[in-house]
Amino acid sequence: MFLFLQRRRALSLAGCALLLGAALSAAPLLADDQELPSPEEIVARYIEALGGEEAIRAHSSRTVKGGVEIPAMGMSGQTTAYFIAPDKMIVKGEMPGMGENVQAYNGEIGWVENPMAGAQVLEGDMLDQMKRQARFYADLERADLFPQQTTAGEAEWDGQAAYQLDVVDVDGNEMSQYFAKETGLLIGAEGTQTTEMGAMEVAITIGDYEEFGGVLIATSTSTNLVSMAMEIIATIESVTFDDVDPSVFEPSEAIKALLPE
Repeated sequence: MFLFLQRRRALSLAGCALLLGAALSAAPLLADDQELPSPEEIVARYIEALGGEEAIRAHSSRTVKGGVEIPAMGMSGQTTAYFIAPDKMIVKGEMPGMGENVQAYNGEIGWVENPMAGAQVLEGDMLDQMKRQARFYADLERADLFPQQTTAGEAEWDGQAAYQLDVVDVDGNEMSQYFAKETGLLIGAEGTQTTEMGAMEVAITIGDYEEFGGVLIATSTSTNLVSMAMEIIATIESVTFDDVDPSVFEPSEAIKALLPE
C-alpha cells in the first residue's frame, strides 16, 4: 500500500507539509552468485505480502488517523486522511499553536492550506505529485506510475537484507526503493520529493506493518529531510474502510476564491 510511494506510501500522511518518514542510508550490495529477481517479480511478491490484489480491491475508500512528530523541534500533532478510489485524497493535520494544515486532490484540482502560506491551488510538479499520492490503488498501478524499474542489486536497509529497485516516475524523477528479502514488503526509499519548500532529498524508512481490513499497512514511517537534517516520524493509529463521505473533498471558500470563474 505508499508513498510512498514513496510512500507513498505510508498512506500519504506526507501530505501535511509535515511530510513523512526518516531513515538510514542503504549501501547497494551486488549479489555474486545469485540471480536477482526481476522488477515484476519483486512487485508481485510485494502485492502478495500486502494481502493480494483481491483484498486490496475489496475496498474503495478509507480513513486513516495517526500522529506526526518532529523531535528536533519538540513538536507533535495529529493527522486524519481520507481517500476515495480512484484518485481522491485529503489530508488534514494540526499541531498545537500552528493551526490546521490541509493538502488535497479531489480528482479535479489539488490544493494546500496552512496558516503560514495561506491557501494555494497547485500546479506543475506539486500537482502531479499530489495526483500520484491520491491514487487509491497505486500499489497495483506501479507500471503506470514508474515506467522504468530496474533491479539494482541487494542492499541493507534499516538492518534488513533487501532488494534495491531503482525507479523513474512518469515525470522523470529518480528514486531507489527497498523491499525486504525475508517478507517482500517495502521497507524504505530514497530520492527527490517535491514539497512546498522546493525539491528535497529524502530518505524514508517504512515498517511496523499491521493488518487492517485484510490488507497489511505500514504503521510507522520516518523521513529524513536530508538537506535540512530533520527527521519526521509519522504513525498510523487506525484505518477504517468504505466509510468516507464524498463531501469531505469539497474545497474551502478560500480555495474556491482562487479558482477561475
